[in-house]
Amino acid sequence: SHLLKAFVDNESDRHISRQKLSNYLKELCAEGLVSKTVDKKALMFRMYWRVYPVYVVPKSRKKRIEDIRKKKKIFEFVDSASSEKIAKLHEAVRDLEEG
Repeated sequence: SHLLKAFVDNESDRHISRQKLSNYLKELCAEGLVSKTVDKKALMFRMYWRVYPVYVVPKSRKKRIEDIRKKKKIFEFVDSASSEKIAKLHEAVRDLEEG
């Protein structure tokens, strides 16, 4: 439900559809980065209230998810950067490749 509040129910720039959120979570589960669990007691009472699965990030996968988050931030920077910043980025990449 926290994911729904953060990404689906709000009207900010982070808004996505329920289906897109579901697809993202399925991909993370398929890669083994996130595990999906359901509270058994809540499942028994699903007639009375909605039951949402709980997605848990295993401790062994937190570093991998942090790496993905950093790469995503880099891609977002490149997508929105001005031509001057792209030129500086090219220089930095060239220096790293040479050094």
